[in-house]
Amino acid sequence: MNYYYDIILNWNDSRAYEFYEWNDTDYLELIKKIPLFKIKHKAFIEILTHNIKLDKEIMDIIQDKTLLSGKNLVSKISYACLITDGKNVLALEFRDDGTSINRSKILIDDEINILEVTYNLKEYNFLYELLNELDMNNMLRQEREAKHLIMLEVNNLYKNRDEAKLKYLYYEYKKEKIDNIDIIYHNLMEDINSSFNKDILKLYYIIKLSYHKV
Repeated sequence: MNYYYDIILNWNDSRAYEFYEWNDTDYLELIKKIPLFKIKHKAFIEILTHNIKLDKEIMDIIQDKTLLSGKNLVSKISYACLITDGKNVLALEFRDDGTSINRSKILIDDEINILEVTYNLKEYNFLYELLNELDMNNMLRQEREAKHLIMLEVNNLYKNRDEAKLKYLYYEYKKEKIDNIDIIYHNLMEDINSSFNKDILKLYYIIKLSYHKV
């Protein structure tokens, strides 16, 4: 079996974030050793876009082979591995029944190294069952989080009939004075549900600044 050593992973249960989307608050894990498989490109794309259930034979092969480095000890992840199609790399973690539970992209230096060391490797017959398809929205993580915060704030203000703050946000955002908060709410929600742009980002910062104490 092939392994890769000393790699940082940022596990997420629904979407593997690109390294440039990682946040300072993310919980990163230092992996000392993890199994590595080169698979077909078609299989990689299927696994990237779906939850899967891994074949028992492969589960037995990878069991307890991933070593996690802590401050004073080295522990194990029961079922985890890296897969690559020779162009991309993805880390996967599985439950005891073989269903995928977490996934992670990796730092660019590690990805380049893995692609180099696996260049001449034969493709492994990586057996799995496709489960549900994942949400592969191309919007960046920070954009999704910004839109989520805006929607929560606007919905909450409208629900509580906070006319003063809704009018304030709308004026700072649009530079327009509107007295009808139903119209304000409709216009804001229409913009929020449109494509992410610099104006939506502006609204995000206006909301954040409105909570700053002077």
